[in-house]
Amino acid sequence: MRCGIRSVKCVFFLLIALLASGCAREITLNLPDESPKLVAICHFNPTEPFRVNLSSSLAVYSNAKPEIFETADVSISKNGLFIDKLYRAFTPQGDLYWESRDTAIPGQRYSMVVRVPNYPTIQSSSEAPAPLALEPISLSAKEIDTIKYNESRYELRIPLKLQVRNLPGTHRFFAFKLSHEIGVYDFGETPAELLFTSTSDSTYFLADGRTLSLLYNIAEPAVLINENFWNEDRTTLSLIVRIDFNPQSERPRQLFIEWRTLSEAFYRYHLSIARQGSSIPLSEPDAVYDNVEGGYGNFSGFSSKFYTVELAK
Repeated sequence: MRCGIRSVKCVFFLLIALLASGCAREITLNLPDESPKLVAICHFNPTEPFRVNLSSSLAVYSNAKPEIFETADVSISKNGLFIDKLYRAFTPQGDLYWESRDTAIPGQRYSMVVRVPNYPTIQSSSEAPAPLALEPISLSAKEIDTIKYNESRYELRIPLKLQVRNLPGTHRFFAFKLSHEIGVYDFGETPAELLFTSTSDSTYFLADGRTLSLLYNIAEPAVLINENFWNEDRTTLSLIVRIDFNPQSERPRQLFIEWRTLSEAFYRYHLSIARQGSSIPLSEPDAVYDNVEGGYGNFSGFSSKFYTVELAK
């Protein structure tokens, strides 16, 4: 009986070893060669001119840097009519991009065409949708908490409800950005004298687990809201804003909210980029969304509404 059990065990472990060796087998993938194509990225809105970042694509196995073009013909049209030819411009860091003299009008259809010698012409179309507003934002002083960590570090926690007015049944593509203003005071004076103010680049917040799982930080910078958040007749985004300050010299003064209404092309592109870094076990990253014909990239728009909430009286 024992010999039979041992034989079964030997066969079992032999099978496990064979399976393990099979899992470790190297697989060679022959990736097809593809000629370089143009890559164009342009995210436009009604408050800034069109700006196009232009480069070349690279092979998957390439270690080279993308080519940046000194010469290109980049044009923008509106509803099929030419409006502008973009000119070369540089960031403060010296990076080249292409800029227009025009800004987008919400609800209008824009197209981009890019021509570079020895490359296929690329084109794409999108719009900056009409911005959807939020319901009036109000705060109750009774609901605002102040957390004391030590004598020089306090944290203000502010319940914030962002409710979309006339939420559409489809195309619920939104993002938001929070920032705040801190006042620096001389509290030795009566009343306290405001010396200067500073504005944060972004403001931290808390939310419940479901909400956090459907929010994505994107490079714009802003926080993208997954369209599935609005299922089950949900119209309100509930957050708890966190603002650190030193009570000995500082006082939070204002909270700034930028509410973005996104084109579908903008939403799909940034959602696919955000999911490339997904840490969900066994999940596969999405393919990067692409709406450029003849090349790669993304040409898409958004519109914003801005709100200011007073924190200090």
